[in-house]
Amino acid sequence: MSAILSKVQMFLAEANKASVEVSDELIEEFGEACKEAFKKQFTDKRKKEFSYRMSNIGRPLCQLQMEKNGVEGEVLPYNFKMRNLFGDLIEAAAVIIMKSSGIEIKDIQKKVKIKDNGDEIHGTMDAKIGGKIWDIKSASPYAFENKFGDNGGFDEIAKNDNFGYVIQGYLYDEADNTPFGGWVVINKSTGEWCITETPLEDGEHKEKALTVAKNNIKQLKENKPFKRCFVDEEEFFYKKPTGNRVLSFACSFCPYKKPCWGDNLKYLPQQQSKGKNPKWLWYTEINNPRVDES
Repeated sequence: MSAILSKVQMFLAEANKASVEVSDELIEEFGEACKEAFKKQFTDKRKKEFSYRMSNIGRPLCQLQMEKNGVEGEVLPYNFKMRNLFGDLIEAAAVIIMKSSGIEIKDIQKKVKIKDNGDEIHGTMDAKIGGKIWDIKSASPYAFENKFGDNGGFDEIAKNDNFGYVIQGYLYDEADNTPFGGWVVINKSTGEWCITETPLEDGEHKEKALTVAKNNIKQLKENKPFKRCFVDEEEFFYKKPTGNRVLSFACSFCPYKKPCWGDNLKYLPQQQSKGKNPKWLWYTEINNPRVDES
């Protein structure tokens, strides 16, 4: 078990039994972090112009091209800011819990940058623990279990890294000349913690991550023609092909799916499902439509 996770679990277990020691200084620090989180989500008036950031440059190139070209994406749901705020508050609490557990944390929210052929990539790393850079994340129960937790791990994240988490971590590594350790993750539904570490021999992963980031910047600077990075997929229902086609997992989460795929894209209940509450899918092609039985 990770030393970070062991100390956090011991501290939280003790907190269940009786009061634990949390200094007034740490409580004040948590309060300030909460205020900053609220300001960031609701009162930050900075214009959101496209720029090269460690948090975005690892995303699919087609998505970055859409954003850079000012294409209008989906209207954000009304609860978007609340979701982001919850994440910020959980991560702020995680820092104080780790400090109260006896874990030494340095360089919280340190700003870093890399220069690449005259361009600057900016980032804000979460923290240094044990001589390594760690990204602190809150996660849905599904992502906690299947991406970061027992059913996932570094290889699973790297294989389908549509949010650029691996590239972001290694850009911090390169900018600060400090090894990227991985992710400290909190399940935002259950409060469980897990630690997802980078491999001991991760030079190949770092080299690949930096190459992808540089290539994305090069393509964006040269205004290369837009090219979709993903194809749609054959739909299966009970492991049998339906004849319909749907968006890939990566495309289904992209805010630019509609301008990318055009008017043929339809968000509909799963066409072969007879359930009262079928799951909804993004269809690119429907050759076997739903038949309503009345």
